[in-house]
Amino acid sequence: MQTGRYILILMVVLLGFSLLFSGCVEETFSRVEDPVEQEEDTEEPEEEGLTEEEERQLAEEARAEERRQREEALKEELGHFFVPLPADEPADNPHVQAKGIYVTGNTAGGTGRFAELLDLLDNTELNTMVIDVKNDHGLMTYNSEIEIVKEVGANRATPIRDISALMETLNEHDVYPIARVVVFRDPHLPEKQPDWAIQKKDGSGVWRDRSGYGWVNPYDKNVWDYNIAIAKEAALHGFREIQFDYVRFPENARRVDEEANFPGSEGKERDEAIEAFLAYAREELAEYNVHISADVFGVISTSWGDSDRIGQSWERIAPLTEIISPMIYPSHYGPGYFGFAVPDANPGGTVTRALEDALKRNAPLENPGIIRPWLQSFTATWVRGHIRYGAEQVREQIDAALELGIDEYLIWNAANRYHKDAFLPADKAAQREEAKKSERREAGHDQLGRTAEEALKDYLEAMRRTRWREAYAWQSTTNTMDHTEFREWIDSHTASLEDYEITNQSSAGDNVEFTLSAELKFSEGNLSLENSKFQVLQENGVWRVRPDNEFLEILTKDNGIND
Repeated sequence: MQTGRYILILMVVLLGFSLLFSGCVEETFSRVEDPVEQEEDTEEPEEEGLTEEEERQLAEEARAEERRQREEALKEELGHFFVPLPADEPADNPHVQAKGIYVTGNTAGGTGRFAELLDLLDNTELNTMVIDVKNDHGLMTYNSEIEIVKEVGANRATPIRDISALMETLNEHDVYPIARVVVFRDPHLPEKQPDWAIQKKDGSGVWRDRSGYGWVNPYDKNVWDYNIAIAKEAALHGFREIQFDYVRFPENARRVDEEANFPGSEGKERDEAIEAFLAYAREELAEYNVHISADVFGVISTSWGDSDRIGQSWERIAPLTEIISPMIYPSHYGPGYFGFAVPDANPGGTVTRALEDALKRNAPLENPGIIRPWLQSFTATWVRGHIRYGAEQVREQIDAALELGIDEYLIWNAANRYHKDAFLPADKAAQREEAKKSERREAGHDQLGRTAEEALKDYLEAMRRTRWREAYAWQSTTNTMDHTEFREWIDSHTASLEDYEITNQSSAGDNVEFTLSAELKFSEGNLSLENSKFQVLQENGVWRVRPDNEFLEILTKDNGIND
């Protein structure tokens, strides 16, 4: 009985072990059969991605850090010339058809006169103010934060107390603001940094002009960096254009040559120094979102090269500026200039002749600056035979420019007194400008008022008479020759154009093709060309001529008769 009981207990225990073992085996097999389930059980949950806002914030932080590093590097490189970088996303700054007036710092920093000028701009075609930032005395017109400006004391007695408020007012009145920076005529800087100035040849110190003023040295890079730093800061304040004035050497070159020394010139010509400064300024200001213009003597549009030896030649300056402003004040031309006994007494005629020359000088250049002249609004009492300049004389100059397709201008009066009646309401001025453009289009005229055929005749006459200056303006060379190379090419001719006859004309869009016969003269006889094809096309606002290749080749052949 007891033995049976033990057997029963043993069987129950064995059965329990059996069930336990089979359960373990099933669990093991189930894991082997379902590996995917095992993977899911052990997989860590994915992290959530960054939101758009978080990504934007990180990108901004990266840009800010990059900007900080750049500014630190610039501080190290530029030292006391350092100016902060511009905004990462600058405002739009499209070209403006500027019609402006000159405004001194004293006027801009005042109330009464400045309010009158704002009213003048609000109610006429005028839309621009050229405001002194660094004036003719070498002084700032507002308090600059540039270290070097503070070091040399150029912030002395600044008339514009709140530059931000001034810029806001200009913006409210939709005024296009241009910062005038007087560059190399700086009477202040030589007193503080004499090593940066033009020196006396005898080594006794700073050279001075007849007024007793020192000039800074246009060859000195410190002077470049000083003025460019001021231009950068003006851009940061909201000026949309930098106008460099007195980008030249002192006048009276003969006296200067006798008395002055220019450290660092190293054989470089004066117009090369001015060209180098403007190229450097253009590079340095590139990211500051400003247009660059330069004022030049009016006579350089007529004279060739740096004839006055002041460092200004049209061909070196015009391609480096977006706007070139010749100061073509009739009072500044001597007796007999342009055939006028007193150019000052002939405002319209003087402006016409000066701007015709400027258009000719721009014609052969690749991407030259827009011509925006300075016009006279003052009476030149010191000129013998002068006339009084009022609204009529100012308007006569504006209209003379418009006749040549030049619809931008700046008006100069040192006291900032302007004649309201000289200017039209904006809508009437726009209508007049459009009418003039339509007249030119319908007549097939260029800005000089010539048809394509008249332009071709001008070119052929220049070639026949070997007037290289005229031929250079009229011959389309696709910018492969400068004026010096062109003159050498003219001088190398072994044949000359004796006579020509235009036999046919056909047009295709803006291009006009002419067929002509030409008689070429050699030392040994003449050669006739028949059916020569000459293309006439508009470049930089004027009709220019692309001659037949055979015609050009024969001009310089060693023996045109026998070839």
